[in-house]
Amino acid sequence: METPLLFLLAVLLFVFFQDWKYRRIHVLLPLAIFLFSLYIIYLKSLSFKNMLLNTAFFLVTLGILVLYMSLKNKQFLNPFEHYFGLGDLLFYVAVTPLFILPNFIVFFILSMVFALVLQFAFKKVLTEHTVPLAGFSALFLIIVLIKDYCSFYPKLTLI
Repeated sequence: METPLLFLLAVLLFVFFQDWKYRRIHVLLPLAIFLFSLYIIYLKSLSFKNMLLNTAFFLVTLGILVLYMSLKNKQFLNPFEHYFGLGDLLFYVAVTPLFILPNFIVFFILSMVFALVLQFAFKKVLTEHTVPLAGFSALFLIIVLIKDYCSFYPKLTLI
């Protein structure tokens, strides 16, 4: 396995453990994920256009969520206080270089479903009522990256 990919997997594993234990991640972790992802894409001579499209998709999706929740509650709701953590936002932006847009949409949806399934599976073990979304998504990305690296089948990521 390539060294940058190993470092990326290690950082993702650290995100999972930190978010699981503390329900927050250090701001340098998404930055490290982003830099390793950029480096991996740079080594493969791939376009950075995908990163911008993925970020735009994610921000539009978040904007629609904020608009919907604000209209539903008849007042502006800060999504970072009620529904979504800043670490979650930074995590999803950090992984944007790893995908083309259709695959990023698939990853985004599947990581949300994966987090929901794990939250229900560990409901009795978890003492907090919040979902460690960045952590569960990092765990899901670890699984996807290992699968993509080891298989010849169509890949979800650009590695």
